[in-house]
Amino acid sequence: MENRPANLIQHATVAPDSVIELLAGTLIGTEGSLYQLMDTREKIHRLDQPHFFYIERNNKALGTITICERNVMLTGNFKQALYIRYFAFDSAFQGSGTKTRERNSMFDQHWKKIFETGNLNNSESDLKSTFFWAYIDPQNLRSFRMNERFGFESVGTFETIAYSRFNPKKSANVMRLKPDEQEEVLNLISNFYKDYAFFSDAHLFEDNRFFVLRQDGKIVAGVQANPARFKIVSLPGLGGKIALKLFPVLPFMKKIINPKEHKFLATEGIFWLPGYEHKMDELLSGVLAELNHHSLLIWEDKSVSRIKSLPLKWGLLQKIKKNNAVNIVVKTVNLPRHEEKMLKETPKYLSGFDMT
Repeated sequence: MENRPANLIQHATVAPDSVIELLAGTLIGTEGSLYQLMDTREKIHRLDQPHFFYIERNNKALGTITICERNVMLTGNFKQALYIRYFAFDSAFQGSGTKTRERNSMFDQHWKKIFETGNLNNSESDLKSTFFWAYIDPQNLRSFRMNERFGFESVGTFETIAYSRFNPKKSANVMRLKPDEQEEVLNLISNFYKDYAFFSDAHLFEDNRFFVLRQDGKIVAGVQANPARFKIVSLPGLGGKIALKLFPVLPFMKKIINPKEHKFLATEGIFWLPGYEHKMDELLSGVLAELNHHSLLIWEDKSVSRIKSLPLKWGLLQKIKKNNAVNIVVKTVNLPRHEEKMLKETPKYLSGFDMT
């Protein structure tokens, strides 16, 4: 652990207990629509190359910005980039008073230097060639102000697509990927996203939860599906309040959405070979059946519509959920002009692990 006495910011590459407690209790969303992730204590130890920057008082974390180093695809080559995974602050961090203002000013100065150089360690002084990226709900004012304060720029938006089935059907053609087939499938996925930015295999094939669909013995489609859980704390309007009370006591609805503990599959690396779009319903339903779930979520850049245009019925959850667009924001550091241009203009690959 590296301490920074000048501004009280600490740095760790293993999640401190105080940060875990802060994140586990953090509500996500905007006023009226709030939820709480229930897998944080487990998932935080699976982050790829994380850096936890945090302020602590009396063994309690007041705030954290957590960044993951990640090699991502850009202009046909891999480049080391920096994904802002967590951005959370306790209410005490946002208080008033001279000391609080001084602390917040130090915090801003510290982050301004990091965002301008790409250096996560004070011991380094060279200027990196990299970029930071994050996902920000435009209605989340605190995150949006951070975005503006440090010079982040919106380069796109994405939406969440829900697939649900009351009685998902098993398929003999849907099965877990064999370890010796990972290289073959990674090539298929890489080709599927060859024109995208942000693509990385960081969380593909984890826990043997990559499923493929075979046709005459040939792999024609696949998807990574990770179980996730969240608690719905509030939904907007009178209809939202009624839904929170009714859904848990209606057996058929509870299968699809349970506000007290909503279970679903977070997906990534979804792909199919040309001409096999009509087989995706069989794959997704088969995966739900294999993992004993009733819904899954897919995230897609709104500048493309390959997933949303699939010839299948998405199900009830897609019809009733709120369809907010979320901003994809970046802060570039010393990027060559052609890389910066591609970063802004190409669609973005989205990881379900990152979203949950």
